[in-house]
Amino acid sequence: MKSRWLQIIWKTQDTLEAWNEYLKHNDHKNKIIRQMKCIHFRTQMHELSKAFKSIWCFAKWARIKSQLSKKLSQFSSLKWSNINHMTTMFKKKIEILREKFFLSSSQANVNDIARSFISLIVSFNSRITEDEVKQTIRWVKADKASNASDISNRALQASLAELISVLTSLFNACIIHKYHSKQFKKTQTIVLRKSKKSDYINSKTYQLIALLNIMSKALKLIMIKRLSDIVETHCMLSNAQMRARRKWFMISTLNLLVDQVHTVWDCEIKYVIFMLSLDIVEAFNQVSHVRLLHTLKMKRTLSYIIEWTRSFLENRETSLIFNEQTSDMREINADISQKSFISSIFFLFFNASLIEKCKALKIKIEVLNFVNDINILVYNRFTEEICRTLSKAHDVCTKLACTHDTTFASKKYELTHFTRKSNRFNMMTSI
Repeated sequence: MKSRWLQIIWKTQDTLEAWNEYLKHNDHKNKIIRQMKCIHFRTQMHELSKAFKSIWCFAKWARIKSQLSKKLSQFSSLKWSNINHMTTMFKKKIEILREKFFLSSSQANVNDIARSFISLIVSFNSRITEDEVKQTIRWVKADKASNASDISNRALQASLAELISVLTSLFNACIIHKYHSKQFKKTQTIVLRKSKKSDYINSKTYQLIALLNIMSKALKLIMIKRLSDIVETHCMLSNAQMRARRKWFMISTLNLLVDQVHTVWDCEIKYVIFMLSLDIVEAFNQVSHVRLLHTLKMKRTLSYIIEWTRSFLENRETSLIFNEQTSDMREINADISQKSFISSIFFLFFNASLIEKCKALKIKIEVLNFVNDINILVYNRFTEEICRTLSKAHDVCTKLACTHDTTFASKKYELTHFTRKSNRFNMMTSI
């Protein structure tokens, strides 16, 4: 735990002392883990040696099965989401999974975009240097999983001295022509079971892991860093928006929440705080390309990043892998994929107008945004007034949901109270 905390301090402070302190404790943690693994192995061997049958079973496993790769979990049957019908056919399962994860029904109302004023674009050097490419490729783990038809990052790192000029020229060509190569857009997606589920007949009980082209991954990381630099340099996003930002972590969200609560509590007037937590349904599948690109323009992002983003999002293809079978390459209709840094920072831009509209209400309100989780804090002396304010903020969110084609999961709504003395306030008031 201390090692993790020191890593956060190093990323926040970015000093040599913090880095050395993190390395020291991380090495100590790894040493303890190795020692405990050794003790655990010796204990198991001692227990096996007591029973004659057990030691021979272990020897048979070591001789025959220990070198074999672990088989992926097999799918049995899948159920269609709209009809109560099961299927065991591979092609039908592919259709069910594509419908769940890749089909987007984005129908955002974008009529207001034509009337909007676009600000001037900020200036920034667009050329990618060899040092950027070197740092990015070396930063990615050597044996990071990649597309099956692609070279590994270990091979790329080993031949980096010979390939650095070629890769730099290739990436600069992508920037100059505002184009993300078609080959970079092809991925292979492994379908895995989520743990601890009662049954696996619904597509919701599965998760996806995308295997990307390693050079595409390097270019994407460079663009993420550049976009992040611009965001922080020109304050494009609110400080209340977290994730995929430099020196902002999940613990930063918690620290900000605690600071806001204690600031309100320390006022001379005794306030009570209500926090309404909202969750956007299928957030990453519902992002409108037009709305996202418009928001990047309105935030005065660089034109080459906007055009590269347009190319990056278009005409993506993937194949699904499960049951030791691979489907055909098909176009992905979902707008941006989940669980990647570039998707997270894009979604923060996409969601920025919602945060700004809520704060523009000019009432005692604060908003915390961690990707697709939105937390609205309202404080007042009277709980009835707080509930009316939260209703107004919720109305703003639902109106913007129409223009962004997003939906809030009402079943996941949570209302949290923060107060030192609950008997002073009417805590039974509802929205």
